[in-house]
Amino acid sequence: MKQKKIIFLEAVQDYGGARISAVELAERLSKQHKVTIIDFYGSCKPFLENVTKRGIDLRIIEKRDTPYIINTSPILFIKIINFVLFVPHLIGIRKKVQSIIKEIQPDYIVLNNSKVLSSLVFFPNKKFKVLFFARGWFILSQITRLDKLLYKYLVDKFVCVSNATKQALFCGGLTSLDNLYVVHNAISEFSLSKEKAVVEKEVNTKIILHAGGFLKDKGQLVSLEMAKILKNRGIDFKLVLAGLVYKGGESEVFYNKVVDLIQLYKLEDVVEIIKNKSNVIAYFNACDILIHPSETEGLPRVIMEAMILKKPVVANAVGGVSDYILNGFTGFLPHHNSAKEYAEYVEKLIKNEKLYNFIAINGYNLVKTSFTEENQLNSLDKVFQS
Repeated sequence: MKQKKIIFLEAVQDYGGARISAVELAERLSKQHKVTIIDFYGSCKPFLENVTKRGIDLRIIEKRDTPYIINTSPILFIKIINFVLFVPHLIGIRKKVQSIIKEIQPDYIVLNNSKVLSSLVFFPNKKFKVLFFARGWFILSQITRLDKLLYKYLVDKFVCVSNATKQALFCGGLTSLDNLYVVHNAISEFSLSKEKAVVEKEVNTKIILHAGGFLKDKGQLVSLEMAKILKNRGIDFKLVLAGLVYKGGESEVFYNKVVDLIQLYKLEDVVEIIKNKSNVIAYFNACDILIHPSETEGLPRVIMEAMILKKPVVANAVGGVSDYILNGFTGFLPHHNSAKEYAEYVEKLIKNEKLYNFIAINGYNLVKTSFTEENQLNSLDKVFQS
């Protein structure tokens, strides 16, 4: 295929699964195409380090120590003031973004949220195609009217991270099926760090990992309810809650609630919190089972990472989780947020070595054969050719 000029347009707040996948994809594309990443603020150090390390051209619009976030206050009046103050800032950002785009003259711009998409409004003599990489689930009730307008008038094609996302966008009436393409994430077991975290435990204690930012939708409360059940049943386990505590209020309040519940349930001896660690893969290497009681997902990278490391997964059947898990074959899908069923599946995996190995190998084979770099690039080539 003829070399293309591709821009990844980002406004990075943290270097989580979606950002990691975007940077990896940019690197893969850069082997055949001319790729540039534009980041609004350059405030996320791990993101900048990884982009630089991979040799990808990086442009920063307006360097800041922290990203510009307008909805951190629970008070509506303050939110309105923040928004009013944000408008001239956004206009300035848009002008700088469009200046760089005119300089590069890309064939495609890849982005994944409406904030960066809005910077393309009123772009004169637009000659590039906008590919919206839909990395979430895209439940219709969670999409604003403004977002719908931006999608309608600015997006040329939707690149969906999972089949569930594709169906949500179509059923929500946001676009037609011929504008929707599924491009799964990709992973290689050889690219993951071999570092293994040290978790204080007894010799036969099994480590259960919950990896996700400290937010209500990520399900830590379900994990604690499960831990309470397992402890009452006398199961020898250690639950590790690993994730980021985001700045801005909501996450910090929720994190404190999690800490309080651990004390209330008397789980201090079986629960360990690992917060704001950059290398969470070390805890994947150390764990025996991954649980993922999330409320909404596109295609969670943590499940893919667990499977390629032969760790069985128990997860809510939300979004793209069902692209990974066939219940009882490549993992387990409890009834939504049922701590009781999470406990039952985890107990089965701990007590039944044959079942543990069956699930682990099936999950590994699925990811190894289907979620490959070659498959990802071939799927994206079809988007370019369209």
